[in-house]
Amino acid sequence: MANKFMKSGSSQARWLILFSYIIALAFDIMALLENATVIIPPISLMVLLYWCAHFLDKTHLLSAFILGLLADTLYQTTLGAHALVFSVLAFLMLRHRLRFKAYPVWRQAFSIGVYMMLYQILNYIFFSPVLDSNDAIQFWSMPAIAIIIWPLLSLIFRRITTNVVKG
Repeated sequence: MANKFMKSGSSQARWLILFSYIIALAFDIMALLENATVIIPPISLMVLLYWCAHFLDKTHLLSAFILGLLADTLYQTTLGAHALVFSVLAFLMLRHRLRFKAYPVWRQAFSIGVYMMLYQILNYIFFSPVLDSNDAIQFWSMPAIAIIIWPLLSLIFRRITTNVVKG
C-alpha cells in the first residue's frame, strides 16, 4: 500500500508533508528548550531527508531552504547558514535516493547516520561551537542517536501514508 502512495506523487500528500514539517519543527523547539540540541539530531532535517528520498516527482530543495531558514531563526545563527547546510544535504540525498529507497531500514538508518555526521561536520565548521569534554562526546555521538531514531521515524511515516491511501 505504501508503495502505491509513494508512486501517486507528492501533490496528494502536500498537506501531510507540510504538517510533518511543522511537527518536526515543534520537536526541534522542544529539544532546544531542554538544552538537548547537542545530542538530539534535528528532526526537521530527518523528516526532510525522508520526503526527499520517497517522492520522485519533487526535489524538496525549496523546502530544505525554508526549513534551514527556520532553523537559523530557531538556533539564532547566521541567516542562511542552516539553509545552506540543509540544501546541500537534501541535494546529496536526491543524488542517491533511488538506491536509498531500495535499502532495508537498518541500512537506511546507517546512511542517515552518515548524513547526520556530515551535518555535524558542517555545523562544526560553520558555527565552531565551544565544546567541553562532555559536550564534545555528545556532539559527535549525535549521528548514533539519529541511527536509532530513523527506524521509528520511517515506521511512523509508512503507517501514516498507508492510512492516507486507505482513507
